[in-house]
Formats: sequence, C-alpha cells, structure tokens
Amino acid sequence: MSSLYWNEWTWTELRDQKPDVALLPIGSVEAHGPHLPLATDSIISEELARRAALELRSQRLVALILPPLHYAITDFSKDFPGTITVSKTTLQNTLDDIAQSLLRHRITSLCLVNSHLEPEHIAALEEFCRSQKDLVVLFPDKTKKPWASRLTDEFKQGACHAGSYETSLVLSTNKNLVRDNHTQLAANPTNLARLMKQGVKSFHEAGASLAYFGDPARASIEEGERTYSILVQMIVEAVLQSRKG
Repeated sequence: MSSLYWNEWTWTELRDQKPDVALLPIGSVEAHGPHLPLATDSIISEELARRAALELRSQRLVALILPPLHYAITDFSKDFPGTITVSKTTLQNTLDDIAQSLLRHRITSLCLVNSHLEPEHIAALEEFCRSQKDLVVLFPDKTKKPWASRLTDEFKQGACHAGSYETSLVLSTNKNLVRDNHTQLAANPTNLARLMKQGVKSFHEAGASLAYFGDPARASIEEGERTYSILVQMIVEAVLQSRKG
C-alpha cells in the first residue's frame, strides 16, 4: 500500500505495517479576507502534511496523514460570517481522544501540522503536548525560533493573516481557490502579532474590517513554493530529531 492517507488504508494494512509517525493537519474555519476560503488554514496544513510525508518517505519512514482537524479556537474572527470557533476544552479533548486511539493501535508518534496561529489556539496545543505521557507528540511551531526568522518578511513583521504569506501558499496549492480580487486589495501592514500581545481581542478591534493583514496583492506561486520548502523542512527535522532521542 503506497497511499499517504490514513483513511485510504484498510485496517489489516495498518495492522501489518505500523506507521512510524502519524501527521495530523490542523486548520480552522475562519474568515481570511474577501479573497481566500474559510478553510485556508486547513488547506495549507493538508498540503504541508502531504509534502512532508513524501519527503519522509524518501528517507524510508512511513508517515501517514490523519483526517484533518478543521475546527480551532478562532475568537479573533468570530464576528465574521462563516467563522466557527470551538472552546479550548473541546479542542484538547478531541486531540486527547485521537491520541488515545493511536496508542491503542500501538502508534506512538504524532506530529501536529498546524497553520492556525491565534495565540490561545497555539497555547492550547502546547498544553496538550505537555499533557501526553505515553505518546510522543511533536509540535513544530513556525512562530518560534528558528523557523519564524526563516520565513517571509511579512510573516516576521506579524502582518500575515490572509496577506501575501497565506495567499501565496494557497495559490501554490490550488490557485483556483484564490479569488481574483486579491490583486486589488490594498496592503494592511498592521502588526497583528504585536496587537495581540497588547490585548487586542478581535480583527475588528485591530482595524481589519475585511479580515486580512499584510499584502495579498503581492502573493505569488513562487513565494508559496519557497515557503513550503521551509515548512516541510521544519516538519521533517522535528520527526527525524525525535527518532534520534
């Protein structure tokens, strides 16, 4: 069986060839400007997991991609139509149930492939990781060193929600999902990351009436490909490092 996807294997195939690591794409259902779909974070996570699984396969590791977790803590955009947010308890309980299921099947390594960057969401994932005693849970976090410093200038400036950074990644995944109006959107250089640290609680409060930060008009497939290469390296290094320990 050669599929990268957990759900495409039969139970007997999974029994007979235990994966080295399970990759869990984590996204959100959240407003991403007037030009990107609500599933933007999930789209990016799923594509990143696919590329990382292929790279791990080239290194003789079996990495299977679990069905994605589409729901996240998305309180900053909850006032925008279409956004669906869940509580910290719901998120962590779901992750814990997935972890326990993997352990029952003697799969002991799980890698969270997350593209939703709301601080409370990331904190909830970190807390979940610390709570696991028997399962090795990897959480390569692009907001932390050294990865944050290797990504685009827009990402490093904290204005990357539905801007060039994310729009480029979606263009590189499926350009048909990006609405043509992205080329007419004015840049919004507001540093969302800084405002979050200062206590701002919503996109509206941060001055993003259209639910985007950054410069969508500058997005390109080329930027998306460069960014994916860095993000894939982040996932692969985390998995390989965990196996050395």
